[in-house]
Amino acid sequence: MQIKEADIFQFGKLQNKNISFEPGMNVIYGKNEAGKSTLHSFLCAMLFGMEKGRGRSSVTDAYSQYEPWHAPSFYAGALKFTVGQQKFYLERNFYSKEKTDYLRNELDGEELSVGFGDLTMLLGGVSKDSYASTYDITQAGAATGNQMVKILAEYLAQASDGSDSGVTVAEAAASLNARKRELQQEQRRADEEREARLKELRLEKELLEQECEGIRESIEKYEAMQREFGTGSSMENISRNSRENQEYEAHYADDESGMHAKYHEQTGSTEDWQPEKTGYILSFFAILIAILLFNFKVYIMPTFFWTGELAALAIALFSAIRQYKKNQNRAKLQAASMQAEQLRKLREQEVMEAQMQQKKRLADQMLTEWKDSLWEKENRLFNLEEEITRQGVQSWAEHQRAEDIQALELAAQEITRISQSFYEDMQDELNAEISRYVSLFTAGAYDSVRLDEQGQLQILTEGREVRPELLSCGTLEQIYLALRLAVGKVVTKEETLPILLDEAFAMYDDDRLAQTLQTLSTLQNQIFLFTCQKREVEMLKKMKLDYNLIEMEAYH
Repeated sequence: MQIKEADIFQFGKLQNKNISFEPGMNVIYGKNEAGKSTLHSFLCAMLFGMEKGRGRSSVTDAYSQYEPWHAPSFYAGALKFTVGQQKFYLERNFYSKEKTDYLRNELDGEELSVGFGDLTMLLGGVSKDSYASTYDITQAGAATGNQMVKILAEYLAQASDGSDSGVTVAEAAASLNARKRELQQEQRRADEEREARLKELRLEKELLEQECEGIRESIEKYEAMQREFGTGSSMENISRNSRENQEYEAHYADDESGMHAKYHEQTGSTEDWQPEKTGYILSFFAILIAILLFNFKVYIMPTFFWTGELAALAIALFSAIRQYKKNQNRAKLQAASMQAEQLRKLREQEVMEAQMQQKKRLADQMLTEWKDSLWEKENRLFNLEEEITRQGVQSWAEHQRAEDIQALELAAQEITRISQSFYEDMQDELNAEISRYVSLFTAGAYDSVRLDEQGQLQILTEGREVRPELLSCGTLEQIYLALRLAVGKVVTKEETLPILLDEAFAMYDDDRLAQTLQTLSTLQNQIFLFTCQKREVEMLKKMKLDYNLIEMEAYH
């Protein structure tokens, strides 16, 4: 890939600016604040796009840094480049509210789609993060020796895991494991909730069983009582006695009232008569008088004798008859009183039996309510048992979560395995490239630089190993550059991409700089060297190496 021309409409401090580039070495020179870093960011944004951040990060992200505050809708630019023998025109509008991408093959006029991956295909499938970790190289020379060793170790950890994107294998595995832990926590919470629910259901079931048992006992006792007392025949007796009592009461009421009225008429008394023998006594004395008169009839005149005798006999007969009738009436009244007492008792019995009937109706109603309540509680018990059974088995969501946990664990293991396999496959090639670049940059001072199985850097010189922390910062920076170029070559086999070097040689001495520039000039990659010093230009002139100088004017 060769970038031919950059047309900057509005990007940071650069606006309405057209810059042409050449194959090979392009030196972008300018003083501080001249726009070199802006051009660098523009090239990356054109190749890989630029998204606006969210939240607090949006205040300091690259989008906000280069967005023109006075004309955000002109936040755009264009790029002309070649891939193989094909020429392409790319135009982007970075403004988040009017974001557009336009890609066209200038030879046949075919319009391609950035959104569907046509540009990524032209770039050999390399992502923005992968490019940033290989061919987009910024200054590392400001770091101390120990810091540089740490930078190398971190880069080696990323390079050796086989990553070709911004997400390393370690990060991917960590992300999968983090998600697995989240699901495991959700699973534990679900298990705890299920156990708590089961405890509630079992307690409710136990209470319901106790209530059902109590209701069954009450029903059994009542039904046994019904069988013992013959509730059915008692109710028939109550009905029959009630009819008889009504008939007897109606009949007897007339007889009793008649007898009492007759008695009061005969005696002239308003009170009920009492049993007595007065009539019989009077009859006895009348007969006695008649006998006496009969004994003394010779001394009495016949007229007076027969008159007295008849009167005495009449009185005796009348008194006896009257007393007899009174006794008969008394007997009838006594019988009526006995019947009245029986009637009263029957009435009391009827009231008692009516009360019993009312109580039975209430009891029957309560029995019905008991049976209904028992039916409802037994249904609830049946439902509880089913729910307890369901709660005892994992739900579909829990089963799916368990499968997800297992899948995440297997995925993390598989990523690690594939990464290790990838590294083993590329290890020899990567070590050969690193050693070749280091040997070229250091003029053969170091025989071999390689990565061991743990991704640690091994540096050999004259057959002995040198620990990285014992090397100078300049040498470590050369090794760092060699690592990035080596990894870049391995992961960008599909297409040779440009190399961006932004103040990458600030800590190099002249010899290291000359050797590095010499090596870079032999690469097939297009080189963009951003610098604020003329040392690189003078060195290129001195070494008679071809280059294209682009001078950036300072902005005030």
